[in-house]
Amino acid sequence: MTANTIGMTGLGYSRLPARLASLTELTRIAADRAGSEGFSQELVTDAETLLRRSGERMRMSASHTVVALAGGTGSGKSSLFNALAGAAFSPAGVMRPTTKHLHACVWGMEGAAPLLDWLSVQRRHRYGRASPLDEGEALLTGLLLLDLPDHDSVVTGSAAMVDRLVKLADMLVWVLDPLKYADASVHQRYLVPLAGHAAVTTVVLNQADTLSPDEVADCAADLRRLLDAEGLLETPVLVTSAATGAGLDELRRALAAVVAARRAASDRIAADIDALLERFAVYSGDSVPGWRPPSARAAQVSATRAADATAAVVSEPGATSSGLPERPPWEQEGWVDADGAEDLGGTAQASSPPWPDATRTNPVPGTSLDGPPNGRTDGPGDWQPWQTTAAPTKPASTSRPPWEDATPDGHGAGVPAFNPAVYVPSGPAAALTSAFAKAAGVAAATETLNGARERGAVSYIGWPPGRLVARLRGAGPTSRKLLADHAADVAQAQRPDIDNAITVFADEVGGSLPEPWSRTVRAAARSRANEAQAALGAAVAHGLPPRDKVTGWWRLIALVQWLLVLLSLAGLVWIVLILSLHGSHKSSSLVSDTSLVPWLAVMVAALLLLGWLIESWCQNMVVLAADREREQANQVIMSGITAVTSDLVLAPTGRELADYERFRAALATAHARAV
Repeated sequence: MTANTIGMTGLGYSRLPARLASLTELTRIAADRAGSEGFSQELVTDAETLLRRSGERMRMSASHTVVALAGGTGSGKSSLFNALAGAAFSPAGVMRPTTKHLHACVWGMEGAAPLLDWLSVQRRHRYGRASPLDEGEALLTGLLLLDLPDHDSVVTGSAAMVDRLVKLADMLVWVLDPLKYADASVHQRYLVPLAGHAAVTTVVLNQADTLSPDEVADCAADLRRLLDAEGLLETPVLVTSAATGAGLDELRRALAAVVAARRAASDRIAADIDALLERFAVYSGDSVPGWRPPSARAAQVSATRAADATAAVVSEPGATSSGLPERPPWEQEGWVDADGAEDLGGTAQASSPPWPDATRTNPVPGTSLDGPPNGRTDGPGDWQPWQTTAAPTKPASTSRPPWEDATPDGHGAGVPAFNPAVYVPSGPAAALTSAFAKAAGVAAATETLNGARERGAVSYIGWPPGRLVARLRGAGPTSRKLLADHAADVAQAQRPDIDNAITVFADEVGGSLPEPWSRTVRAAARSRANEAQAALGAAVAHGLPPRDKVTGWWRLIALVQWLLVLLSLAGLVWIVLILSLHGSHKSSSLVSDTSLVPWLAVMVAALLLLGWLIESWCQNMVVLAADREREQANQVIMSGITAVTSDLVLAPTGRELADYERFRAALATAHARAV
């Protein structure tokens, strides 16, 4: 078998590997959402089949172009095959069915055996045109011509064989005859689905010898009209006669041009991809309303860092003023890879970066045929069915570029974890967080914190005589048990409000997306809704400080207040003693000197006034402290609610939106064709 595979020749300079990689991503995303209300299971199956078939063909010889002659019974297909081959290899006749078996004629047999095995051509039906005497056939070297069974054959399995080989051939030549060139079974079943395969499809009107020149022109014009109406505008129509040889030279030249270009295989795969993408496109629409790529959100930070780094580079000797490179060095112009090959044109890219790769098995120049093709790694997890090498058995490399472990401060901290919530538009996300905060009663919970603090502080900073009067009037401070019960009631989130908020959020984010994305976004948003009520309640309860919390200075003020009360009582007792003992002692003393009564009365009044002033001042301090505590509690609660919103709603929704954006990006990449 020749080492000249498709993956080692033209495909390395085309967009086909990237398009196949994008199709793989589309298929993976669609397979996860296939079903009656999701992606078509038939579409997923067809995409998987195409990827597998493309990989098998790309691992075969690129030196050969598979051209299949297809047609119905009596179209002269086998006669045309024999005329092109120069020998009666395929039996021709007029009885049904004419062609029972698949026949192949190869111009240049070297490396064709695996391809013939893949096509399931029996060995007794393989014919070679590799003789040095056939100098006139030199231009056809590399042609692998197939004579397919009749598509309308009554032999069991013939139609299925034709259907299979029509998908495997690099180029299709449909042979029609003047009697059945408008046969609906050919046009509807085969030609119409190939409307996008004009580059690899040719229609031949055979048996021209049975018609007059005018009739041939009329038939060819009518066939051209039918093909144009079916979308086959660029499909060429050739007129031939296997019996007289008319038109065979033109057909040979057409085949020789296709063989010489060696693009039929890749063009066929590209056309098949295009046909699938039209079916995938119905599941794609506009971007998520209000969504910005995560990279755009960090544009300011990235621009600042790039400017700083550029300034540092320019300040070094020998630095250029062009700024930092946008690609790794091995993708730059003039990069010399490990094998010593320099890319002066800047068009090719190294197959692997320069850091060590444990999976590289061919480091020696000239032995890279088994290496990772088209820039793909050769780990089992990275291998795709369309790649040009067999699936590797070695574990994938754990090597990573050194900058993936770098951080701005210069200390390695690993790659940051992916946060799917960044794919959710900021507007709906903020609205959902606010709705969750309202449903959880955050405003009510934090507002009652001031009153609870004031009522709790009264027992410590309040003037005891005033508290006694209030208690006698039935307006005493709330007990701690009532405060605890009130806190438990506030922390309960409302489930209907939560459900309504999620519904509004899902409709705003995914309502405009095509099916099944709008449905899957809604399902993702509600996937953990049952946990939201308890989680929001826990976030509020965690953010609220203890209702029976006692600040240290409260106790000190209480001690001062009771000390003032004791001093006031002592002054009153002193006054009573002076008044009651007045005149019983002849000599003046502290308990009989009436001149002390006014001073003692002033002292008692001053102590009472001081206690009231201390209470008033402390109440103001309590209110200010409660306001600060309320703001801190509100920040803690909102932080918790934001985390709950992100974990339970934004993250599942973000993962779905990320897949949708990846689907759109992969579809756009798969649509891109080589210039």
